[in-house]
Amino acid sequence: MSAVERTADRWLERLALAGMLALMSAMLVVMADIVARKALGFSIKGTIDLQQLAQIACVFCVLPLAFLRETNITVDFLTDRLPPRSLAWLRCAVQVLCALLLAAIAWYSADQALVQIRNGDRSQTLGIPMAMYWVPMLFGAATSVAATLLLALKYGLAAAYGPARAP
Repeated sequence: MSAVERTADRWLERLALAGMLALMSAMLVVMADIVARKALGFSIKGTIDLQQLAQIACVFCVLPLAFLRETNITVDFLTDRLPPRSLAWLRCAVQVLCALLLAAIAWYSADQALVQIRNGDRSQTLGIPMAMYWVPMLFGAATSVAATLLLALKYGLAAAYGPARAP
């Protein structure tokens, strides 16, 4: 693993931890709401708003690390017999395609986010601005693009120079 990959991995690991902490915090609020309803007869206002925000934050803060570490699901029985350079070119192409897909997701999501921001949309219960829901999604998608491009560069260099000689 190169120094750039190690640095990106450490940074994205912290981002993933923040996403997991957001989800754990929301779970605590939901658990407190259940206990309050059963024991005291009242409900905590806005648990659904907070749960939705935490789920979005968790998914899109963990996604870049999953791409960088290549822990997403793959089917590689078709590529097992490829020579190392051919496999590196294929992996490079797949990472470029992933980057393009994630960039399209970020682009069209940003467009929808701007519509909701211009309209002043807010969550139903707590009135959280919808921009707060879009920030983790857009940031996570953009960061995932960077992670996949880093891998594309790694595999492209391995394909061009050979795995042992790639700079």
